[in-house]
Amino acid sequence: MMNVHAYRKGLEFGFTEIAFDQYGWFVRPRFLDYEVVKLGNTARYGEYSEIRIGRGVNGIWSFALSYSFGCAGGGSALSVYDPPFASREAALTTALSKLKVMFTEKIGATDTTNYKQDVILKTLKAIEGAQVNMVQLSLF
Repeated sequence: MMNVHAYRKGLEFGFTEIAFDQYGWFVRPRFLDYEVVKLGNTARYGEYSEIRIGRGVNGIWSFALSYSFGCAGGGSALSVYDPPFASREAALTTALSKLKVMFTEKIGATDTTNYKQDVILKTLKAIEGAQVNMVQLSLF
C-alpha cells in the first residue's frame, strides 16, 4: 500500500517510472532543476538553514527545508510528499515565508543553548535579503 501511495504522489509531479530498490521499496524520483539555497552563516556548520527546491517532470515545483536555530533544528529531503507549486518563485516565496515565521517565533527564546540568538538573527537577515532579491529580480 505504501508503494502505491508513493507512486500516486509521484504522479502529481509527473513521475511515472516504476522502480524498486533492493528492499522492495519504491525508488524516490529525482526532481529536475534541483537547487539548494543556503541562508545564515554558511561558514560554520550548524549555523545555516537550507531550502531545497526542485521541479517535477510536469513543471510542478516543490520545496523542503533544513533549518538550524543553533543546536535545535530539523529538516527533510525534497520528495513527492512536499507541497506542490505552479512555479519556482511560488515555492521559494512560500519556503522563505515559512522559515521567517519559524525563526521569528524563536527571537528572545530563553533556551539559548538550542536557540542561539545570533544564528536566528543572521538567518532572518539572510531570509530578508533573499526576499528583497526576489522582488528586485521580478522588476526586470
